[in-house]
Amino acid sequence: MTSERESPNDDETPDGTAPSATDVCDEMEPFEPYTSGELAAILDIPKRLARTLLKRLTDDGRIRRKELESDRAVWIREPPTHACPDCGREFEIRYSHPIFQAVQFCPGCGTRLE
Repeated sequence: MTSERESPNDDETPDGTAPSATDVCDEMEPFEPYTSGELAAILDIPKRLARTLLKRLTDDGRIRRKELESDRAVWIREPPTHACPDCGREFEIRYSHPIFQAVQFCPGCGTRLE
């Protein structure tokens, strides 16, 4: 019996490592829909592994799944939620322009955010 595997493991990349669910989430832009095949290609991982990691992120509430058809779905990363250190108001960052993506002031009290 040889120590080499007869067939590739669907939970590993060709070099034998497996990305974490956080690695997948980090590759996703907020509000951008992705198919599991797109993310598998971006990360160079098997599609089955991409679906497993995406399901884990969905279960953790870090992304959401939207059904397009009975056999098709997209995965969407929600924007980060922030809280003002002064007034405690929670808000989401809405990306509307690539240059003006960073929130500089709290929408509640106007405190400059770092």
